[in-house]
Amino acid sequence: MKYLINVTILFLVGTMCLAQDKVQTIEGYVYETNNRGYISNVRITITNDDNDGVEASLMTDNEGYFKAAISHDHSSFTIKAEHKLFFSKSATVSFEDKKEKETEFVKLELERRPGYIFDVTLAEARSNENIVVDAIQGAKIEIYNNTKRKEELVIDSLESPNFNFTFEQGNHYTAMVRKKGFLTKRMEAFINIDGCILCFEGISNVTDVMTQGNELGTFLANIEMDRVAINTTFELKNIYYDYDKSFIREDAAIELDKVLAVLKDNPDILVELGSHTDSRGRDAYNMSLSEARAAAAVQYLVENGIQSDRMSSRGYGETQLVNRCSNGAKCSEAEHQQNRRTQLKITGIKKENPLDKKSLKQIIEEDLILKEIDGSQIQINPGEDLPEEIKKDIERLNKGGLY
Repeated sequence: MKYLINVTILFLVGTMCLAQDKVQTIEGYVYETNNRGYISNVRITITNDDNDGVEASLMTDNEGYFKAAISHDHSSFTIKAEHKLFFSKSATVSFEDKKEKETEFVKLELERRPGYIFDVTLAEARSNENIVVDAIQGAKIEIYNNTKRKEELVIDSLESPNFNFTFEQGNHYTAMVRKKGFLTKRMEAFINIDGCILCFEGISNVTDVMTQGNELGTFLANIEMDRVAINTTFELKNIYYDYDKSFIREDAAIELDKVLAVLKDNPDILVELGSHTDSRGRDAYNMSLSEARAAAAVQYLVENGIQSDRMSSRGYGETQLVNRCSNGAKCSEAEHQQNRRTQLKITGIKKENPLDKKSLKQIIEEDLILKEIDGSQIQINPGEDLPEEIKKDIERLNKGGLY
């Protein structure tokens, strides 16, 4: 009896080994067309062709490689590769008449969908091109798709000063970069919207490499971030005034809207808007005129939602000219206009930034609610309760916290 048991055990072990030997393996890698590199995070789905049952579902690694052990009782399989930035691709492998062959190797070449790679390098802002500045690491990166109203990318702490993201056509994106000690940077990207192949707001240092037909491209961007420090001054370009006038010109309003965005994204800073005149006219009059111009700039920002206690205005008259055009000098109108300018100076920094606790998604969606409420005209008679829609909007804002 003991002999029979031993024989049975040996038979079972041998059978198990044979079954293990018959396990088939499908492995391979996924790469981009024209040998542009391996593609990570591609969804690989393997189904058997006998009954369309899923044998394996896995992702490619950082080298675009995948490997899956599959059932040995099927002979033909379909491998499908899927990635949102590429067109899907399928391939078929067969183990029929290959009973001795236990591994099939597959190469899948994916074609990129129309879109643009946004390749970014972060660095501290420089006052001139000859200054060497440090790259910025540890920044928080967020990209929000306004068209689809969803988060596309969130990196809490970027280990390197570089990141990339692919913009898909027909979408409006908002990108935000935050780093302690620097002004928050917000950028808008419009991809094939209203005839704009690629339009950026909030960034200027962009180099593009486009394919024929402008369906694909790579954009190299150097994003420079400004340090937050008391008495740091920023020149507000193109905020000029007509001679002897203090009203905000239409072109100046466009530039002040950029200041408006900076102050909204950085609610922890207090600023001074300082205005300068050219040298023409009496010195005392120019001082009064510059004070009126600075006050007009502050008033514009207050009317567009910035708290008045965060800003101050100051006129400098003709005391800080940027060129040779002092009293009596013969200068062109363009030279005089260079002196009619406005500067932004950081005068204080609050201990806490209320936006630090909010995601870009929350910030954008709260802004949308506020705009909807502001744009609604609803008449409430005495004694009547607020409409349910308004109550819900107020409740959502209270949960998120106003800033």
